Amino acid sequence: GSWLTHIIGRPLIRLNNDRQRFEANLRFNLIRVRENAESIALYDGAADERRALMQRFGDVWDNWLRLMKRQKRLGWFTIFYDYAASPFPLVMAAPQYFTGAIQLGQLMQIANAFGQVQGGLSWFVSAYTTLATWKATTDRILGFHHAVEQARAEGGAIELGRNGDESLQVEGLELALPDGKTLVSQAGFSVRPGERVLVTGPSGSGKSTLFRALAGIWPFGRGRVRLPASGRAFFLPQRPYLPIASLRAALCYPSPEGAFDDAAIREALELCRLSHLSGRLDEVRHWARELSPGEQQRLAVARALLQKPDWLFLDEATSALDEATERQLYQVLSERLPDTTVISIGHRPTLAAFHCRRLHIDGERLRELEPVPA
Repeated sequence: GSWLTHIIGRPLIRLNNDRQRFEANLRFNLIRVRENAESIALYDGAADERRALMQRFGDVWDNWLRLMKRQKRLGWFTIFYDYAASPFPLVMAAPQYFTGAIQLGQLMQIANAFGQVQGGLSWFVSAYTTLATWKATTDRILGFHHAVEQARAEGGAIELGRNGDESLQVEGLELALPDGKTLVSQAGFSVRPGERVLVTGPSGSGKSTLFRALAGIWPFGRGRVRLPASGRAFFLPQRPYLPIASLRAALCYPSPEGAFDDAAIREALELCRLSHLSGRLDEVRHWARELSPGEQQRLAVARALLQKPDWLFLDEATSALDEATERQLYQVLSERLPDTTVISIGHRPTLAAFHCRRLHIDGERLRELEPVPA
């Protein structure tokens, strides 16, 4: 019975694995369409998205039908197995009962004993559906774990540590993509406290990847990054993260809500030309949808003014702003955070006026250039 159960039910492992994968793909794409509904509508891409979603749902539906058919076959066999086993001891012991060799009570004892043994040995048959689901889930988790371990093994090793002084030092840094393609090779530079450094280069040259390596979240490459012995670093990405919470909590992030008083928050909003939001601090909204890209970037700069970090990294954090607003924000950062070390990624030549050094990534090389006059 165990052998036949495994032969009939073995495809359930693959079908359950496919079910989890197809359902996860469908959920992910539904969320993706919801998050980008406005862009899809502007492109008039609703029909194309509907076709893609229906194809994903079709995968779920077809797999569900195959899963149901296989479970039905396994169910038929297990039910037949259970019912066939019940009369088996009675049939085998009936000749001795009719010849008088055993009494009725002994016949019932034989049937009961056989039922106890058969029930214990048939656990695999009864639990096969649950075991198949468990095996499918375990395979997905192990597959994810092996993929992570393989990525770490192939990614090399970027050694991240602390300096004995307050400077940032990068030595022999090589940055690569997950597929092994080199972005930057043998990069080396140092940044002293209070300096303002502008990082430039063509799109896709590895500027943002350099920031990820400095933050310790990019494993693909090798080299050494020595962070300052003390001091807090704060990163402003091009697309800031805004939690679905009150505006006060969004401004205080990643600190807890209430870490800064309302007067300081309103002052930061005013400095970043967001004074029209001062009266909405208690409103809970999906701020990534409520605010324009430019407003989101200005809100991220307001966060930096509140956090007052020792090291501030701006990854094209003002790319959605006009030049006048960008200039005004950098001026505010210079005045309000005079002791903060600022390292910026940007393309506009006007940013050079707010930086004393310029690092340029060209091809796979990182070299230092003189700042371009504004």
